[in-house]
Amino acid sequence: MKTAELIAPFVDAYENPARQVEQWKAMHGGRVVGFLMTDVPEELIHAAGFFPYGITGGNKGLDKADAHLQTWVCSYVRSCFALAVDGRLDYLEGLIVPQTCDTTRMLLDLWNHVRPLPYMEDYRLPRQVGRGSARKYLLNELERMKEGLERFAGHSITTDNLKKSIMLYNHNRQLMRKLFDMHAKNPSLIGNRNLYTVVNGAMVMPRERVNELLVKIVDQLQESLNIAEEDKYLRLVLSGTLLTPLEILDLIDNWGGVVIGDDFQNGYRYIEADVTPEGDPVAALADRQLNRIPSAAYDIEQKPRRVFLTNLAKEKKAHGVIFVHLNFCEPENFDYYDNLTALQKAGFPAIRIESQFGQSTLGQMQTRLQAFLEMIGGEGS
Repeated sequence: MKTAELIAPFVDAYENPARQVEQWKAMHGGRVVGFLMTDVPEELIHAAGFFPYGITGGNKGLDKADAHLQTWVCSYVRSCFALAVDGRLDYLEGLIVPQTCDTTRMLLDLWNHVRPLPYMEDYRLPRQVGRGSARKYLLNELERMKEGLERFAGHSITTDNLKKSIMLYNHNRQLMRKLFDMHAKNPSLIGNRNLYTVVNGAMVMPRERVNELLVKIVDQLQESLNIAEEDKYLRLVLSGTLLTPLEILDLIDNWGGVVIGDDFQNGYRYIEADVTPEGDPVAALADRQLNRIPSAAYDIEQKPRRVFLTNLAKEKKAHGVIFVHLNFCEPENFDYYDNLTALQKAGFPAIRIESQFGQSTLGQMQTRLQAFLEMIGGEGS
């Protein structure tokens, strides 16, 4: 079976997310709790008996949000809210918004005013992660969320059910990481665009179905693995909050590049670490969150993002780094100079391109990306 056939369900899920919900509701008759990407502990939602649904944003209709949000607000938030205003998220019964920036802090109240849902909750992440009190705070926050989900479900989330959900999601992350590893070693098996389509498609699919498909994909690709091909490709690290549009990856594919590392919320950061299956499951969820790789909204004083990105580029022997930043993303803009300076001091060429949900800037991106990739040794197909 060809790669395109293997990932077709993920392509369909990414392009037609509502269909996934309709099929799940037809089979289970349950309720769907959406969340903004992506630090929300989906295991809690799943253990409560709901379908955890990652809202991946839309590619059109941002004007639907203009009556409520400024045009310079993060395009991901605007696109998600526009979907709700337009009625294209009416299949949700619940919503969780992680508070990761100024925009997300005010979003839930606005959403509740314009398009209320039976269950709506903020997830208030600790900002000073390195403080000794951060773990205690996060434990209380997760317990608060757990109690809210239990009230909405009408039953308790048992320790056994939560551990089962953790095992399910751990298995998913392990399969995804295998896929990333195969991609880095044999880019001809699964290209950049296909790899990240799988990640983004999985966010809107039932995790049980995702794992069934991933087992088949990993097993089949394993049979086709060749001697490592990575030396034939430009090895690239990508960095940003959210990777959009995925067509950027087509440009990289066409110029002989392979993405061997990233810190995107809809990329490797989503699946980079498991939850410890032993002990108190809520505490294990807290510990995973506190030890996640840094991001613009979740930097760690003891492991700053500039150090993480530099070490990642060194470890992966990258030829260059591409920053893909959403327009008007204040956390990314704040971090950019320090990150760029650290990489350049370490000898890694880097470029910054701006993107946004709901509006294609591929023409400008293509010109700049081609110039950068050609500069570091790429050859277009």
